[in-house]
Amino acid sequence: MAIYLMKMRNLFKKPREQDPQPPPVERVPPGDLPEQFEPGRKVKPVEIQQLAELIRKRYELDLGIWGLRDSPVRDRSKIMEKMRRSDATLLKINRTIQSWNRRDIFDSESDWEKFKEIQWRMMEGDKRVWAQDPPWND
Repeated sequence: MAIYLMKMRNLFKKPREQDPQPPPVERVPPGDLPEQFEPGRKVKPVEIQQLAELIRKRYELDLGIWGLRDSPVRDRSKIMEKMRRSDATLLKINRTIQSWNRRDIFDSESDWEKFKEIQWRMMEGDKRVWAQDPPWND
């Protein structure tokens, strides 16, 4: 009887607060890390073109994902692969933009202005992260 009463008493106790868990550490493949700029190293125009290509690739993936949003559930694994690639591309774009946000690493004023335009366009509005907001409504 005593054990039964102890269990009943525990039923009404508030659960103890647990220590908050730190967010998981995100492992980034070495190829997705932005290059570190040593003193004297400048962003080359070809690197700005490569960033623009990454943005185009992300846009192409997003259009493909959105076009497949009404696909049957059995096809979602293909869509989810595109979603993963699109999210990874966005992450690489954002990391590159953050690492380049210094005037001293650009050779010319025109390259700096091109970068600032790219940065402004990427930072305006919300960019969809597919892992958190899939295209289907279940």
